[in-house]
Amino acid sequence: MAGVHVGDLDVSLLTRDDVRARVRAWSEQRNATPLTFSIAGSALTFEPKSAGFQADADAAAERALTVGRDGPLVRRFASFIARRFRAETVPLTLRFDAARLEQVLSEWQSKQISDPPFPGGVSLDGTTVSPRYAQPGTVLDRPRVVEQLKNAISQGHGGEALTTRSETPKTERGEVDRVVALAQSMLTSGVELSAADGTRHLALSAPELAGLLQVRLGAEPGRLELGCALEATQALLAPRRAALEQAPENARFVIDAQDHVRVEPGHGALVLDDAGVASAACKAAQDPTRKAELSLRAGAEPALSTEAAEHLGVIGLMGTYTTRHACCQPRVQNIHHIADLLDGTIVKPGETFSVNQVVGQRSVKNGFRPAPSIEDGEMVDTVGGGVSQFATTLFNALFYGGYDILERQPHTYWFTRYPMGYDATLSYPHPDIVFKNDTNAGALIKTAYTDTTITVKIYGDNGGRKVRAEVSPRQNIVLPPVEYIPNPHLDADEEKPREGGMIGWSVIVKRTLTFPDGKIKEERRKVTYKPRARRVEVHPCKIPEGEPGHTGERCPKPKADSDEDKDRSSGAADTGAK
Repeated sequence: MAGVHVGDLDVSLLTRDDVRARVRAWSEQRNATPLTFSIAGSALTFEPKSAGFQADADAAAERALTVGRDGPLVRRFASFIARRFRAETVPLTLRFDAARLEQVLSEWQSKQISDPPFPGGVSLDGTTVSPRYAQPGTVLDRPRVVEQLKNAISQGHGGEALTTRSETPKTERGEVDRVVALAQSMLTSGVELSAADGTRHLALSAPELAGLLQVRLGAEPGRLELGCALEATQALLAPRRAALEQAPENARFVIDAQDHVRVEPGHGALVLDDAGVASAACKAAQDPTRKAELSLRAGAEPALSTEAAEHLGVIGLMGTYTTRHACCQPRVQNIHHIADLLDGTIVKPGETFSVNQVVGQRSVKNGFRPAPSIEDGEMVDTVGGGVSQFATTLFNALFYGGYDILERQPHTYWFTRYPMGYDATLSYPHPDIVFKNDTNAGALIKTAYTDTTITVKIYGDNGGRKVRAEVSPRQNIVLPPVEYIPNPHLDADEEKPREGGMIGWSVIVKRTLTFPDGKIKEERRKVTYKPRARRVEVHPCKIPEGEPGHTGERCPKPKADSDEDKDRSSGAADTGAK
C-alpha cells in the first residue's frame, strides 16, 4: 500500500521481494558503518558485523504488506485516508548473533573496565596460600547496552556512553576461607601421574602444582571452585611432551636373507590429553595417595597401518636386477642417492608410478651432483648424471617381475655395462620410468648398493605370471661416420685416430607373459642404437668439401726423387723380382 514505512525506509507500492531487497541493502550498509561509543570515558569503535548484526527482512516485508489489509472495510478506508497525510511505520526487527555479541561485550568488559567485581579467590606465593575476599566493581549493563547498540545502528551514528552499573559478588568470606584451606591441603607435597600401562610417569612438585591452581566461579551463586588451569598445564607439559608422548609409526615390511616378507606392526600416535592431565593433577592433590592416572588419548594414525600393510598382500620377490659400475665416481653418488629416495616405495594395486614424479628434478638442492651424462647425443656434465644406470636397473626388475611398463626410453648409444635392448635412460621431466601395478597386490620397491653395484628388487604378488625374454641378433648395421679434426701439423698422408667409433644397429626385444590361466601376452619393441663417429685428426687439406673444417686447401705434392734414389729404388726392385 501507499504511505507505508519500515523503520525509516519508505516501502510504498513495493512488492514483497522489493521490500526484502531494500531492507537487506540497508542492513548491509549499516554493517559496513563503524560506530563510536565510550565506556568509563574510554573511546571504542564498534563494527556491527563483528556481532553478527542483521535486520529481519522477511518479517519486515510481512508486516509492511499487512498494512491497510486487515480489519473491517471502514477501518481500512480510514487507514488509507490517514496514510495520505502521514505514513504508517511498522517496526524493523534488529538482531545480533548471540555468541558473537557475547564475545564483543565480554571483551569490552575485560579491556575497557578497570574496576570489575572480584568474586574472591586465593593468592599464591610459592606454596603459601592467602585469601582474597570478594570486592564490588563495575560491569556493563548488558540489556541496556544492547538497546543502545540497536538504536545507534538504526540512527546511523553512535557517540554516547554505554551504560554501566555497580555489582557486588555474592561470595561470602567463609567460601573464600574454604577454598584457601583446600588449596593448602593440596600443596602439602608433590603428586605423580602414571599411564594405565605403567610405562609413562609425570611427577609434579608442590611448587609446580601451585602454578596450576586456579579459582573459578561455580555453577551455584556465591560458590567457588578450585581447579588446575588448562593453559598453565599446557605450559608445564611443553618441555616434557617428547618423553611422554608417542609418535605414529608405520607398519614395516621386513625382508630376510631368503627374500621372505613379513609385516612388522606399526602403531598410532599417543598424546597427552591436556585437559585430562589438568584434572588428574588436581585429583591426585586431593587423594591421600597423591597419585592419579596420566591422561593419554589416541593421536594421528600412521600413514601405513598394520592392517593396511597386511591387506597389500606382499608375499615375496617378483623381480630383481643388478648392474655394475666403476667405484668411487661422482655418478655413483647420484646412483646411490636416487636409490635411497625410492627405497621402500609402495605402489598400490592399480596405481601408476613415475620415477620423476616421486624423485622430482635432479638438482643440487635435491641432493644430486654434477656427473657425465648423455645430452643430445653428447657426453656432458649434468646435475644427476648417472641416474640412468638406476633407471636401467629398475626397468629390468620391473620387466622380469611382469609389471606393465608404460614409459621407458633406451639410450642413444649402447654401453657395454647395460644389457643390449634392455637399458633405459632418465631425465626430467622426460624420459621417465613409468609403470602401472596391474596386480592385485602392492608392489614394494627395495634398493641396495655397494661401491660397484646397484640392485633393485620388486616384492609383491604378480599372481604367478611367468616372464620369458628374447632379444634378436643385431640387424640394420650402420657403419660409423668419420669425423675429421683438422691438424695442420700432420703430413698430408698421415692420420691420427682420436676415437675408434662404433657401429649402429637395431634389435627386436620380446617379452612373453604367461598367466596362470594359460593366457599369453607378447610384447615386442625395436631398439635402435646410433653409430658413434670415428674421429681422426688429419691435415686440413684432407677434409672433404661439405665437412666441418673444410678449407679448400690443396695438399702439398711430395718432392721429386733424385736419380740416385731412382737407381737405388730400381735396383732394389730388380733384386726383389729375382
